[in-house]
Amino acid sequence: MDSLRTAVLAGLAAGVFNGALTRWSLKKTLNSRDAVFYSVFACGLFYRLCFLAASIWILRREKYIIIVPFVVSLILVQLVFEAVPLTNGIKRDT
Repeated sequence: MDSLRTAVLAGLAAGVFNGALTRWSLKKTLNSRDAVFYSVFACGLFYRLCFLAASIWILRREKYIIIVPFVVSLILVQLVFEAVPLTNGIKRDT
């Protein structure tokens, strides 16, 4: 990566991919038992942590002005995908 814009765009793309992947896996297990849902949730957290560590390791020779925007945009986009409530879940009459 040679510019700040490239780092931000790459972080956004990776964040969208990771967020969509974890969102899809959580939606598939939303109506499952709690143990299944929480295990998928924990695996998703571990996956995102490993992806972040691998990204930083790949970018280890870049300057901090490139690494920091990449990481911030990656984390923020993933957060947006996680913060949006899951729909089509269990419908309960309360």
